[in-house]
Amino acid sequence: MEALLLIGSEGADQRRLKSNLLKRGFQVLAGQVEDLDRLCEREGRFTLGLIESAKTERLQELVQKMRRNLACKELPLIALIQDSQLRELAAVPGLEDFLILPAEPEEIEARVRFVLGRLNHPVPGTGMRFGALEIHLDRYEVLLNREPLELTYKEFELLKFLATHRGRVFSRDQLLNQVWGYNFIGGTRTVDVHVRRLRAKLGPKVAALIDTVRNVGYKFLEEL
Repeated sequence: MEALLLIGSEGADQRRLKSNLLKRGFQVLAGQVEDLDRLCEREGRFTLGLIESAKTERLQELVQKMRRNLACKELPLIALIQDSQLRELAAVPGLEDFLILPAEPEEIEARVRFVLGRLNHPVPGTGMRFGALEIHLDRYEVLLNREPLELTYKEFELLKFLATHRGRVFSRDQLLNQVWGYNFIGGTRTVDVHVRRLRAKLGPKVAALIDTVRNVGYKFLEEL
């Protein structure tokens, strides 16, 4: 289940928005600007942030504040704005998307799912992104929190293969054949060792994308 962080002015509008998102299957934690640091530190479990302010300057300050917080530094953000703010939105960098209020619940849900889908699916010709993890197939480069991640060639190939076949379970023998080749003389323990090293480099939160299927092998999750 996707967990959303909702930051904005307190009132009936925020409560209504939270209620609508909850009804549509999202987890939602809502608060005001002054609660931001406390909310961001709650397990770092959010996958998307929704921020609202009727003043563009205040919106910009809020984005900057979030980017200074380590727990929310990489959190994708959708700005909830008024129609009058549209021309000023270019002055607010760091947003994934925006939505003009008032908006119907179905439109809000569609925009949230669209952004989440865009972040978690391959971008043709460039690679793919899973939250803080970016895999650039054309450059053989992996970024974690926008910083290069040092992987060996086989670690990259294993990560690439799993990520490009999200949701499918592969046995150790299948992974050995696909990543190392049919002529590789090592045993299936090689796969376990590389998965363990990959998970260590990815860190606890992102490493959870590589799921162990007991008595079978591994799969790359569709989402956390």
